[in-house]
Amino acid sequence: MNLHLPPDLEAKLNRMAAETGRDAGQVAVELLTNSVEHDEWFRQQVERGRQSVREGCLLDHADVASRIRDRHSR
Repeated sequence: MNLHLPPDLEAKLNRMAAETGRDAGQVAVELLTNSVEHDEWFRQQVERGRQSVREGCLLDHADVASRIRDRHSR
């Protein structure tokens, strides 16, 4: 696969590569890998939420607020 990058993005990749002692291709592959993995994870989480809604597993506002308070009071 060949990608044609805008000059400003290519310059950023080259700068990151120089700062980390790798070549720009390695940096690009790592960034793409992380992005694709995050996108897969995010889509799975959204689907889990949708499935919970279909199953009627919902929290009302008071429960959500309570959970948030509990997390921030630790």
